[in-house]
Amino acid sequence: MTGFLLLLASFFVSAWITRKQTCLDPYSKTLLRPGYTLPAYTMELMLRFLYSMHQYDNRMFDPRKAAFCRATGRLYPNALKWMDVINVDWSFLRKRYPGNWVSWGSLTNLQQEAMRSAHHHLNGYQTMHSSMNHSPKAVEQDYVYMKPGPLYVDLDTRVLLGWKCVPDTELEVLVVQKPKGIFELPKG
Repeated sequence: MTGFLLLLASFFVSAWITRKQTCLDPYSKTLLRPGYTLPAYTMELMLRFLYSMHQYDNRMFDPRKAAFCRATGRLYPNALKWMDVINVDWSFLRKRYPGNWVSWGSLTNLQQEAMRSAHHHLNGYQTMHSSMNHSPKAVEQDYVYMKPGPLYVDLDTRVLLGWKCVPDTELEVLVVQKPKGIFELPKG
């Protein structure tokens, strides 16, 4: 009898774990895949891309513990949990960098120009085509598959958080960019 109960319990636990392993991409609503299924060369290119930034806020992360969407190419760091359960929801923006994020397209022309002047450049970010909805969750289907993905802004701190394409791959990573600061060293 005890063996039967253990077998029954293991069946329910494995069914629960299997059900929990299915996690959908917040944008495309397609299944996310574990990062360890990416080719080694693709992982290396992604790590080199992040390393080349030399920025504390854009540190390298273990791509084997990430999740990615094959439809969009977006890579979500630290999404793989115990027993390969993937956990990604809209809180990924605040987990990546704290802020009150709004879509770039929801800003007025004056706000966008103020953001442009607050930064050295906006190279690599999606500034041409962006959702006019304020909330990142309310992105329209027209913008889900845009390359690179959406750009978000914290109006209080003028920090940018947006997807950038990793060169020579189909991947995109979420990159933080802080505004020009009074304490930064002059370049040159």
